[in-house]
Amino acid sequence: MHTKLINDQLRAGIRNGGGAILAILIFGTVGYMQLEGWGALDAFYMTVITISTVGITEVHPLSDAGRMFTSLLIFGGVGVMAYSLGRFAEFMFQRSVTNVLGRRSMMKKIASMKQHIIICGYGRTGTRLVSEMMSAGKPFVVIDDNEDAAKRMDQLGIPHIPGDATEEETLEQANLQQAESLVAALGTDADNLFLTLTASGLSSELRIIARVHDPDNTRKFHKAGASRVVSPISTGVNQITQLLTRPYVVDLVELVASDKSIALEVIEHEIGDNSTMLNQSLAEARVRQTLGALVIAVKHNDGTTAFDPGPEMRLRLGDTLVAIRQPDESDQSI
Repeated sequence: MHTKLINDQLRAGIRNGGGAILAILIFGTVGYMQLEGWGALDAFYMTVITISTVGITEVHPLSDAGRMFTSLLIFGGVGVMAYSLGRFAEFMFQRSVTNVLGRRSMMKKIASMKQHIIICGYGRTGTRLVSEMMSAGKPFVVIDDNEDAAKRMDQLGIPHIPGDATEEETLEQANLQQAESLVAALGTDADNLFLTLTASGLSSELRIIARVHDPDNTRKFHKAGASRVVSPISTGVNQITQLLTRPYVVDLVELVASDKSIALEVIEHEIGDNSTMLNQSLAEARVRQTLGALVIAVKHNDGTTAFDPGPEMRLRLGDTLVAIRQPDESDQSI
């Protein structure tokens, strides 16, 4: 807030100085035209060389009145120029210091992040992801080497790292070892594939979600270490197919996902070492009372998923419960 106040004051100083310079130029031009009978161009040029004190010879010989006018113009013009240039230099210095300190503060914040999302690419996909992460309150950092994108993120206060996301050094600056997931949303499949290889090599535990333009490349991404591969083409075709075959189901899912007034959300709960649900059946674990949620699937540690599990299903270490609940209900201690 204090920095913003200083910047506003400096901008006001620059505006006032610019207005004063314009007034001096008009005053000098009109004065020479009236006193010496010069044309507008000669009068303007004489005014410029006078207030800038460059020492160039007079355009035309001056009368006594013209010399007096020139003297007054020098005193007034030099003062105005000194003030304006001083405010401009002060503004540029303050801006540089603010950028350096702001960048340092942002990098410090990124270095302290844990279980965050790394979004590589601030294009159409990246901007939508950022909006969703901000709405969900999920910590994230964006990597993009585009200068215009960096300026937009600076203005919006989005934590970001300007650089090549495929470089190990850039990923390490994003605190990759502490990240929960990485989204590869660069411009081409080749860049996303190389990014996936680099990221999976740096952290084998990292969940990598890669966007692929050509669905035929999906297998390559899985081999490179991607946990999930998303193809806009395949997703679009699947959605159209569902709209044609099961339109009411799609309408219901989209309504729940998009309408913020509907108090319903899907949650994931992992069964850890300290969970009271460990080695218990769903009936014994009393999930509905404990989590305040209805279990719709259980993802086992071996990668298989049991949908609509029965009450007799026993929960093992590493299992993940997928459930739906009212978001205003607070989680209870497990």
